[in-house]
Amino acid sequence: MIGTGVFTSLGFQLLDIRSGFVLLMLWAVGGVSALCGALSYAELGAALPRSGGEYNFLSQIYHPMAGFISGWVSATVGFAAPTALASLTFGSYLGSVFPSLSPLWLATVLVIALTFVHCT
Repeated sequence: MIGTGVFTSLGFQLLDIRSGFVLLMLWAVGGVSALCGALSYAELGAALPRSGGEYNFLSQIYHPMAGFISGWVSATVGFAAPTALASLTFGSYLGSVFPSLSPLWLATVLVIALTFVHCT
């Protein structure tokens, strides 16, 4: 799965990193790191075959409270923060096309509109 970070982080990286080779190496290291994480989750899924993801893994390996806390942190921070960042980036990108509109306002409208679409 590729998230919105691909579209948001590259612009910041290009501002700070001038070498194309270094930039490609950073993406390669990030890809290897993501692959290690994916393979770790695959092993956990094969060893503990139940639905529930991190909640299931942490509850069975450590303690049910660890799974509970992880689930709540994931739901409140892990889903809300990327949504906020993606909407702010969208507002910033669209704000460059329509300079009279506030990027924060555009981001807020986007989140409200998508919430409305999901609720109907």
